[in-house]
Parts: sequence; C-alpha cells; structure tokens
Amino acid sequence: MKKNILFACVLFISTISIQAQKKKDLLKEIDDLRLELKTAKTEIHNSRKKEKATLTKVESMEAQMKDLKETNASLLTNMSSFTQLSNQKAKNLETSLKNLQEKDKQIKTINDAITKSDSIKLASLTIFKNAIGGEANIAVKNGAVLITIPNTKLFGSNDKNYKIEEKAKGVLGKIATALNAKPGLKISIEGNSNALNIKDKSIADNWDLSSKQAAAVVRMLQNDFKVDPKRMEVIGKSEYGSQSIETATRIIIDPKFDEFYSLVKENMKNNSKG
Repeated sequence: MKKNILFACVLFISTISIQAQKKKDLLKEIDDLRLELKTAKTEIHNSRKKEKATLTKVESMEAQMKDLKETNASLLTNMSSFTQLSNQKAKNLETSLKNLQEKDKQIKTINDAITKSDSIKLASLTIFKNAIGGEANIAVKNGAVLITIPNTKLFGSNDKNYKIEEKAKGVLGKIATALNAKPGLKISIEGNSNALNIKDKSIADNWDLSSKQAAAVVRMLQNDFKVDPKRMEVIGKSEYGSQSIETATRIIIDPKFDEFYSLVKENMKNNSKG
C-alpha cells in the first residue's frame, strides 16, 4: 500500500514538474513570438516608411521627368527655331557676301576703266606736248586734255578779228596731225572773247565773236588739215569764260564719256561671264 502511495506521489510530482517545464517552455515560446511580432511590426513600420519615402521619391522623379520632357520639348522647339534662324542668317550672310563680291568686281571694273581712261589721257597729253612743244599751253583738267592758245596768236592784235592769221597755221597744223593720229578722241573748240567797243555790225556781241572765232578754228582743222568734222563741236563762252586777262581759244580733247561707260559696261559683261 505504501508503495502505491509513494508511486502516486512520484507520478504526481513528475506530472507537476513536466507541466511546469511545459508552461515555462510555453511562456518562452510566447515571449519569442511576442519578440518576433514586435520585430515584424517594426520591420513593417520601417518598410511602410521606406515605401512612403520611395513613393515620394518616385513622385518627385516623375515630376522631374515631366519637367524634363517639357524642357526637352521646349529645347527641341527652340533648337528648331534657332536652326531655321541660323540657316536664314547663313543664307543672308551668303547673299551679302555675294553682293559684296559683286560690288568688289564692279568697283575693280570701274577702277580698271578709270585707270585705262587715265592712261589714254596721259598718253594723249604726251602726244600733244611732243607735237606742239612750247607753242601752246597744254594741261589736263577735269579729265580732259586742254590746249590753250592766246587769241593774239590766232587772230592777231585786233581783238575783234575772227579770221585766222597765216602764222597760226603752223601750230594748228601740228595739233591737227596729233588729232588725226587719235581718231577716237572728241574735240571741243571753245572761244573766249572780251572785245571792247564792238562797232562791226556783223558781230552782235562777245558771245557772237567767241563762236565765230571757235568756228574759224574748226573750219581750218577740217578744210586745211582734214580733221573729221563729226568729231568737233564749237562752244562760245564770251568774256564769261575767260581764264585770264588775255582772251584765248581752248581746244578741249576728251576721250568721250559714253566710250568710258561703254568700256565699264563691256568689262562688267566680261567679268560676269568669267
């Protein structure tokens, strides 16, 4: 009987001990689960915070992306406009450059023509100086060769005379020889008279006298020395055209301006072909 009671007590104690251990283990397991739950909650909280931060970052990046797209579209539009503007400016510059080059060609052509014209005039001056020597005053003025002969040398001491004296044929003959050697030159004979007390009824005034004297020179050049009359013209200046105290007749030799412009035009035409 005692043995049974002892066995029962041992069994009871063992059972209590086992239950206590189980309870202890259960409590530990509960604590572990609570810790895991707390850790899980913390991780979930942190994950939610990260997710929120990530979403905020994504929204910010999306906003930046949108801004970048709009900026890129604006840049592309501006670049297209800038490209068009640059192309137009380039075309304008090219056109301006071509215009400048054309102007340079025209200026060079005109300068070449002027140089050629000046060379012709210089050569003409040299020819007439060599032909006449010191018998008349020779100069270049306003692009023309001027031969000035005192009226006393052509018409004598009578200031109202419009008939050329025999002694004047020598200088006029030399001038005619030089003129005939240059058939392309235009010739103007300009009379300058300042006669006083004109009583000859065949002379109206100094205008009339200047013209008659100039015409007398033209007739002698034509009739005596075979200068083509189509090349010559008569100008009467009266006393208002006098260049000095003594009246004089001027022979103006000029390579015609129309020939100069024709030369310029021809040179421009040739340059445009080149």
